[in-house]
Amino acid sequence: MDHTYTYIGRDAPVNDAAAKATGQLAYAADLHLPGMLYMKLLLSPVAHGLVRSLDTSAALALPGVAAVLSFQNTPSVKYNRGRVRATDEAPDQETLFTDHVRFVGDRIAAVVAQTPEIAQQAVSLLRADIQPLPPVFNLAQALEGAPVPLHERDDIIHLPVVSYGDYASAQGEEFCHHTATQRVSHIAMETHCAVADYTPATGRMTVWTATQSVFGVRSAISTILDLPMSRIRVIKTPMGGSFGCKQEMILEPLAACAAKMTGRPVMLHFSRSEVMLCTMLKHPLESDIKVKFSPQRTITGLQLHCRLDAGAYQTVSPDYAGSISKKLSWVYNIPHMEYYGTTVCTNTPTTGSYRGWGGPEAAIIMENMMNAAARHFSMDPIELRLRNILPPYAISRINNFSLGNLPLEDALLLGRERFAWEERKARLAVQDRSGRYARGIGMALSTHTSGYFPRKGDWGTVVVKMEEDGSVCVNCNVHDHGCGEVAVFKAIVGEVLSISPELVDLPEGDTAYNALDNGCYTSRSIYVLGRAILDASKKLLEQLRRNAGELLGCLPEQLSHKDGRFFVTKQPQRGCTYSQVAYYVADKGTEALFVAHTHIPVSNPGPVAAHFAEVEVDTYTGLCQVIDYLAVHDVGKALNPALCRGQVGSALQQGMGLVFCEELKLDPKTGRALNADLQRYHVARAYDLPNLDVLFLEKPDEEGPFGAKSVGESCYVPVAPALIAAVNDALDLELSTLPLDPAHILSALDDKQAQ
Repeated sequence: MDHTYTYIGRDAPVNDAAAKATGQLAYAADLHLPGMLYMKLLLSPVAHGLVRSLDTSAALALPGVAAVLSFQNTPSVKYNRGRVRATDEAPDQETLFTDHVRFVGDRIAAVVAQTPEIAQQAVSLLRADIQPLPPVFNLAQALEGAPVPLHERDDIIHLPVVSYGDYASAQGEEFCHHTATQRVSHIAMETHCAVADYTPATGRMTVWTATQSVFGVRSAISTILDLPMSRIRVIKTPMGGSFGCKQEMILEPLAACAAKMTGRPVMLHFSRSEVMLCTMLKHPLESDIKVKFSPQRTITGLQLHCRLDAGAYQTVSPDYAGSISKKLSWVYNIPHMEYYGTTVCTNTPTTGSYRGWGGPEAAIIMENMMNAAARHFSMDPIELRLRNILPPYAISRINNFSLGNLPLEDALLLGRERFAWEERKARLAVQDRSGRYARGIGMALSTHTSGYFPRKGDWGTVVVKMEEDGSVCVNCNVHDHGCGEVAVFKAIVGEVLSISPELVDLPEGDTAYNALDNGCYTSRSIYVLGRAILDASKKLLEQLRRNAGELLGCLPEQLSHKDGRFFVTKQPQRGCTYSQVAYYVADKGTEALFVAHTHIPVSNPGPVAAHFAEVEVDTYTGLCQVIDYLAVHDVGKALNPALCRGQVGSALQQGMGLVFCEELKLDPKTGRALNADLQRYHVARAYDLPNLDVLFLEKPDEEGPFGAKSVGESCYVPVAPALIAAVNDALDLELSTLPLDPAHILSALDDKQAQ
């Protein structure tokens, strides 16, 4: 059914756009508390070693230094920075500070002082005597066996095999393919910062941080510092982007420990280089896939071996590798599957959460394979996909749940027409390939997730409250990454109640006021929390309607509402404002105008995406330019089309960086980062973006708020394989190891010419 909405489906800016544009928005790094100290870290200069001694005397003697923290005087509790709740299954390997350093950048000690400058000077006065140990820097070395283990256990984790059917019995021609990706940084505009304040008299801790999970931070601090959760308050501050790098609990326990030790507020603010070295990176990945195709070129079986380089600590890597297995069979009909996942510790910076959480990895493996198979079988890549895609409402063979209306065929056909696929193919087929420039086209198909269901328990609890003046307050554990969730949630409330979203106040995550929540990741914000807000707003509307009926002396069902006012449907001039209802309820003194509601999702529809790219390669320089790009997205309902388009544009830019230029490079002999700054770490710029066409498929999901599915991560999932396919089409090559930077391109062309 078509609906005409007032606020839903309309372009609107993010809720804090004006504050950002005028420089008035206060981030964590803008906080200034009375008596605040500043924290700086002493990081390991070697990739592997044992700290034999640590001399802190010179640093402590420096005026303005309040304390030195190290493995000698802080809790030695082992924890996992990715553990959102204490019951999460995850390997505990990390401590606040360590005397067994495992990568260049590992934490040995820290100084807290009156100014950042004094703290940094004091760090330079710390003297650590480190006994070097032999390191391992890549998957192959680690899998052969590290000379000295990094940890007592779990250096290498082989996940339980994920399988159904019997791959060995599947019939058909076996096609093999290899894909490898590199180590990259998230490059969020805001670098990491956390502020902690501890009051010894009350034993209360308050932490301000741009996190994706205030309750995850609370849990980590409680576990490490042995503080009751009821005395720990974590407040989510405005976030200048995350892409997953602010999902783990990294800075917050350190600042909290320093605040508890000194009894004063402490700020820990990372530089760009520290973010790139000491937080999280995207996993280097190696994969080998075997797929059997019938004579009709339908998939009969799939076997995949996938290896992730976890870096110095496993953190979330096992769960990340496991998520790849679950996403493999959400696009194509695969009767038999075997997945072998392995995560390996190396003496390199730690890797973990990244936008898409396994979805982009599953897509790059599957879509690279499908594009290579299409060339192998001399088939059009769209046609090969049409023969293998799942139908609407297919049931996932893993976890046994419906994938929703799943318009895979619609996305392929609409994209083929909108991109003029056949016409471009014909034009490029006759291009002169002997010249300097070559063009090619490529595409990729994917889906993703809209929450945790049914992999783990999920819910969203919100409180929606009407104030006496008719404005509304919403209590919801939302963590806006800067992409507009708060604005969308306000629009949902405004639409249901028929009031301006400007009348809705919706603070972000705060453990003192919000109910326990999983946090904002796994693309659950809109689908789970948005639905909870929708349902709670409807319940509040009915509570208002019932009281308005009493006030007006009519039945509730005789009333309509619009623009913050109830009126008798057949007598529109007879009515009352929400404010009048609120005062009536307050004066009556029998109830308060609020609704507490918990939504428990029972579905998880896959948001389909089909991406199409045209790329031009300069065969003299190896540089690649994206000429044209089409992103077809099934969003259920675009609650705010402008913000959805912004997500797609950011995903394209991020994917271009992954494919063409981004890589944190390490010295193969020492493990030191060679380009941990934005002068030498190259990213795709706005200038590099092509003409981008975004087409939304709006087939509402039955459970999503106003029919919406997720978009923020799903739009990143297919970008890389679409671009890789276009480069391979242009050069008639089979490249599948990233990045496709100029050196890689020119080397491949030289090899081709030598054959």
